[in-house]
Amino acid sequence: MPQFVIQQNESGIWFYELLSPEGSVLLTGTKHDFKQSCLGEILSVRMNSQYLENFEQRISPNKDPFFILRSMGSNKVIGVSELFSHLDGCEKAIAQVRKLAENAKLK
Repeated sequence: MPQFVIQQNESGIWFYELLSPEGSVLLTGTKHDFKQSCLGEILSVRMNSQYLENFEQRISPNKDPFFILRSMGSNKVIGVSELFSHLDGCEKAIAQVRKLAENAKLK
């Protein structure tokens, strides 16, 4: 089952991960000082992930493809994918985020 998992690192910073039904990380959120801000970003991901134009494919310095998800209104980055070895993997992950984020459970 797809799910958003909210975590707090050792420095007290909050972030989310969107996990696929198999448990792999599809998207990681930005860093927040407060859990409530992280929850707000998840709501933004649920809405903004439904529009393909909010996704931007990029290439890392090591030539690995990845993508970011932006908020439509502010153009703020609200999620970053893992690195992929091929562009196909990046495109498939975007399709999964678009399909799963809206109804993913919150853990």
